[in-house]
Amino acid sequence: MNDAVSDSRRGFLRRAGTAALVVGASAVGAGTASANTTRGHGRHLPPSKIGMQLYSLRDAMGESVERTLSFLARTGYSEVEFAGLHGRSPERVRDLLRDLGLRTPSSHEDLPAEEDRLEQLFGRARTLGQRWVVLPYFAAADLRSYHRLAERLNRAGEIARSYGIRVGYHNHAHEFDSIDGRRPYDVLLDETDRRLVDFEVDLYWVVKAGVDPLDLFERAPRRFPLGHVKDMAADGSFADPGDGVIDFGRVFDANNRSGLRHFVVERDDQPHPRETAEKGYHYLRRIRF
Repeated sequence: MNDAVSDSRRGFLRRAGTAALVVGASAVGAGTASANTTRGHGRHLPPSKIGMQLYSLRDAMGESVERTLSFLARTGYSEVEFAGLHGRSPERVRDLLRDLGLRTPSSHEDLPAEEDRLEQLFGRARTLGQRWVVLPYFAAADLRSYHRLAERLNRAGEIARSYGIRVGYHNHAHEFDSIDGRRPYDVLLDETDRRLVDFEVDLYWVVKAGVDPLDLFERAPRRFPLGHVKDMAADGSFADPGDGVIDFGRVFDANNRSGLRHFVVERDDQPHPRETAEKGYHYLRRIRF
């Protein structure tokens, strides 16, 4: 089911962009996930850095961008991450965000091969006030394709730099499956230029792959400024933040190592998207680490 969700995300981005121009027991045993509790004392997340990935509210966004963003602002969010503008112009969305007191540090976008289309994309991101444009999905059966992807990200990052934008990559689980003895994710970490390319760590998919997020942060310190806070039920399915088994406090406590500074609530399926948004925000406001 989760692979189907990922494939649908790619199709969704193409449509929206055009309109606008079971966890293994090993993951739990390794300490990447545990009883999900908030701590009574300690640090807390800055409210200004708590955001919502709008793919999680894609049906609502399709019905009304304005009402959906207003709902998130009322809930308390300061940031949103776009997955398409649903036919609105960047100028219209920029003004709406300003009126609602919201910011958009990043968006999920396909990265076109043509330089002129990349420039249009980064120009739109600059209009919106974004810092990152993130490639949300890539899959291939051979390492050569990941070597080429690293080149593609570097090239896009060079063009983005002139717009004051950085390029990012968002993981799923399959990038951690070895191909010919090497993980594709390691290819991307090793062969992308850290001056140009960042990574958005999706904590659900990292744990789903049986990887400890802290090991990832040690592997590539401070390359993860963006994080998707997506929880996992005991059976490996999606859960609202705070309802699952991932110990987010342990992950957040390593922020000095990871570089994580934007905390984006997400859930790929949509059983109750508004409830997900509300529960996710209030969970991140409560958690101490």
